[in-house]
Amino acid sequence: GGEQALKSQMFKLLPKESQLSTLQQVAGEYSDLLKKTEVLLVLLKIFPEKAPTVGLDLYDQLNQKISSNSSTVIDDPYRNILVTKVIEVLAGSQHIFIERHIVRSSGSPMTLKTSHLCQWLECAASYYTSLTAQEVLHGKLHPCAGKTGWEHLHHLFILVGDKCSWNLHHKQIGPSLPPKVRWVGLEKISGYSSRSKPFEAPRGVAIACFYIAVFLFFETAWQYCSNMLWPGEGKPCWAMIEERLVRQHGEEKALKRRRLDDNAHQTYLNFQGCGSTAASQKMVECFLVAMECWDFLQSNITYRGEFTRLCQQWGAFEWAWLSTFRADMSIHKADHTLAVQILQHEWHKVPETERSKPEYLKFLVQTVNCCALYGDIKGACKYASELISFLPTADKKTDIHTSPTSLPPHTNPPAIRQLRMLSCVSEELLPFCIRMIIKTLQDVAFSDPSKEKALGQLVVLLQYKWPKEEETFASVITTIQKRRKFCFPEFFTYVISGFSCLSLFNLSLTPLSLLSPLISENPR
Repeated sequence: GGEQALKSQMFKLLPKESQLSTLQQVAGEYSDLLKKTEVLLVLLKIFPEKAPTVGLDLYDQLNQKISSNSSTVIDDPYRNILVTKVIEVLAGSQHIFIERHIVRSSGSPMTLKTSHLCQWLECAASYYTSLTAQEVLHGKLHPCAGKTGWEHLHHLFILVGDKCSWNLHHKQIGPSLPPKVRWVGLEKISGYSSRSKPFEAPRGVAIACFYIAVFLFFETAWQYCSNMLWPGEGKPCWAMIEERLVRQHGEEKALKRRRLDDNAHQTYLNFQGCGSTAASQKMVECFLVAMECWDFLQSNITYRGEFTRLCQQWGAFEWAWLSTFRADMSIHKADHTLAVQILQHEWHKVPETERSKPEYLKFLVQTVNCCALYGDIKGACKYASELISFLPTADKKTDIHTSPTSLPPHTNPPAIRQLRMLSCVSEELLPFCIRMIIKTLQDVAFSDPSKEKALGQLVVLLQYKWPKEEETFASVITTIQKRRKFCFPEFFTYVISGFSCLSLFNLSLTPLSLLSPLISENPR
């Protein structure tokens, strides 16, 4: 209190040279780099002209300490003070200029380049992105996570942009603006169009556009994934799945050939049910903008290479939430094979004891969906059965089921594909698995007369929530009547009431009297 204030006043009365030497001496006596940094930050505040020497030396020391420190971002005090204090002091310094000769404290000459300032940006972006993700994953609160972190990063980006003459003031790229507005702002600055590939940004703003896209990508991809995977206490996580609305001859092959640019108007995103209408719209907006940024960063060799380098340096390709986004993006682009590769890679990383958690079950949910879509019948059934094995036993008997959200009426020609969110709770996952197995078996059972076992398996599965699949069951009967034979040894193990209509088969399978003990049972 009073004693500290008195010392501060006495210090201010010292000549400037004495203040400088005193602070340098005190800093030199500390072996603890964090305490030394706090003293040197005071020095830089009083003597801002020392930023090119003392400030850059301090940056190097902290950066070297970070490289040898194995702590996670959220627990790393060196990274914290480097990004939140030191880099901001350097970026805002009126005494640091690019392409100007300076002499370091060691006496060695140096010319500060744009690439050095880009390293500051990348260090800060890695910190704020990782910090935000780890805050949610580990339940730790940090004042620089989330929206505050994105704002700090944008402020730093503007400071660096001023030094690099990027002239980004008054551009619509700030974190307070909606993601779509910021994406349009990037398009205007860069002149980018998804239809003009390969793309080259104007030379004067090419670097700036790269970092705008990187920061906007990570922010919107994270906002989308966090709302989908961790929507809040008591709320289920969601899995994006695809439902075909129109089946046309050769559609499977056509969808694999089409690019997103040619096909976007035929894909409908239905996120209804994911919170309020505003929340659902925000999820859609973040998802679409993140995809636009991803495509932008893949639009030429330089951007693609630099973005890959950043992700590898940060270990971003191992972030489960980012893999979730990449899988969903692949599903949106109808690249189901790539989606399965990503999903299975993540699933195999999940410890056995954690696999029943909804945020991990979604990997299996989407794998089942994708396998069914690209015709891997065996894989779809295999993964659906595996998914069912992780559902709580009590919930497998529940009659609670939330029907898929229906598609709103279209004034335009209907979309070929609908992407919707499936709630990862047992009462939705079990009907989903049964439905997917039925659909995959239908293609086999109705198209190949030799696959009698598939017909028998259909008869068994169609009992689920009878008479919901009554029409499909009628198609099975018609198929058996046409083929005039039906061999399924496991049939009587599973026959229950509701199928006394076996007489419609008009086949000499077995006397119906043998079924009488079963006919009195209630359908399940």
